[in-house]
Amino acid sequence: MSTTAPTKTWTKTAERPLRSVAKSLGVYLFAHFVGVPVPWRAVRQTDGKALLAHEHERLLALAAAGEHVPPVVAFDGDTMVTGDVGTTLEHLLHRIPEADRLPLMCAASADLAGFHARGHWHGGAQARNLTWDGRRFARIDFEERLYPGLPLETVQRYDALQLVFSLARFLEPLGPNAVRAVLDAYRDAWTEACPAATESHSLQAFLRPLLPRLRRADKLASWSTRLDGSRELIRLRTVLEGMTSFVENTPR
Repeated sequence: MSTTAPTKTWTKTAERPLRSVAKSLGVYLFAHFVGVPVPWRAVRQTDGKALLAHEHERLLALAAAGEHVPPVVAFDGDTMVTGDVGTTLEHLLHRIPEADRLPLMCAASADLAGFHARGHWHGGAQARNLTWDGRRFARIDFEERLYPGLPLETVQRYDALQLVFSLARFLEPLGPNAVRAVLDAYRDAWTEACPAATESHSLQAFLRPLLPRLRRADKLASWSTRLDGSRELIRLRTVLEGMTSFVENTPR
């Protein structure tokens, strides 16, 4: 039986620009700030061919497990061609009306929880690496090499944080309850898929020690007139308030 290649494809090569030292340091510091002790060697990118081979391997493994990822059309060690899996969530959220954003963000969060419950991890779970084709979510960009260097549950919770922080610009206008709704969607989907999971492995337990760090960062930034009213800090405060409500399980 013959197969037809996807009509739209994307090409990655081993020669593309890799993450700079400054960008690597930013990823490293953010991960450690949120309590994920990512090794430096896991975030520093120096070998394009090894990185491409790693992503190729992950795409094949996830596809074999039935997950929605870009199909590999061709790979020769220096170049990888993959099929298209839809528009990124980030792009869609910019295009759709504000009133339609929260349901889509909650659905993406629940879908990530299901992905985790099936024993997988992403490593780059930001909205720019999640796509929606009108029927289902899919995941792209699997360059990160966090597991097995870190425990699977730690990497999965880091995924959830990456998603929430990447949605902050869309959540902030909707307020802290929207942040809470996205986190609740993850928790509810995870609980439904893993009813025997203990509380110590929950997203709430992971976030609890992070809240004091975020509050300290907010307090330090508030001393600066320039930072206190910045868009980034306003978004952080919205996320912090929503996370606090989620962790403390207060009524919305």
